[in-house]
Amino acid sequence: MFSRSLHGAGAAFLFASLVCAQGGPDGHWEGTFAVNNREVGLSLDLAKNVKSEWTASMGMPSERATGLVVMDVAVNGKSVKFIAVELQMAKFDLTLGDDRTLKGTITTPQGPSVVEFKRTGPAKVELIPASPAVSKELEGDWEGLLQTPGRAFRMIFHFRNQTDKTVAATIDTPDSGAMGLPLNDVKQTGQKVEFGIKIAHGTFQGTLNPEGTELAGQFTHEENSLPLTLRKK
Repeated sequence: MFSRSLHGAGAAFLFASLVCAQGGPDGHWEGTFAVNNREVGLSLDLAKNVKSEWTASMGMPSERATGLVVMDVAVNGKSVKFIAVELQMAKFDLTLGDDRTLKGTITTPQGPSVVEFKRTGPAKVELIPASPAVSKELEGDWEGLLQTPGRAFRMIFHFRNQTDKTVAATIDTPDSGAMGLPLNDVKQTGQKVEFGIKIAHGTFQGTLNPEGTELAGQFTHEENSLPLTLRKK
């Protein structure tokens, strides 16, 4: 009798735990919002890390983009707020409904739009792996122009070494209003420097001059490769 009661209590506890776990905003979510009279698909992965901190990443299936960077994640009860860095620093303000949806607004420079997500499975948060610290010559701010047919794009790169011996690396493209887009796979071997720009499906490979004032190389986007020279600011 005691054993049976204990088993029943354990099952009840497990059931209650599952209900609590399913009641939060963690998971893989899929949804849409309207832009210029067309629907744009988004995905959101939201989960706690080993430190019980909320982490998230996003995707745009139509652009084959996953692991888009999310910052300033704030979960308070049924409220979920965050900023999608690579989506023009869009601000999301969502509420978890009793129908297991996340509804709210996405605010971009073009204004607010209604967005709704439905949970489709467990979270698979994709965070950009940390890259090792770079040399003092590379650390700092770099600027250059990427000349494409008919247009030149101003690019500003930032490399900041962190106390944990990693580097925080980002790019600004002022002409398009994008700021703080993360770089991935930053690698420096002597004077050779390479990194990726995931949202643009692009990579850069170049060589730092002996004076540490110029970084010249090639920017590759899918099948296209263009020269790009950066100068330290």
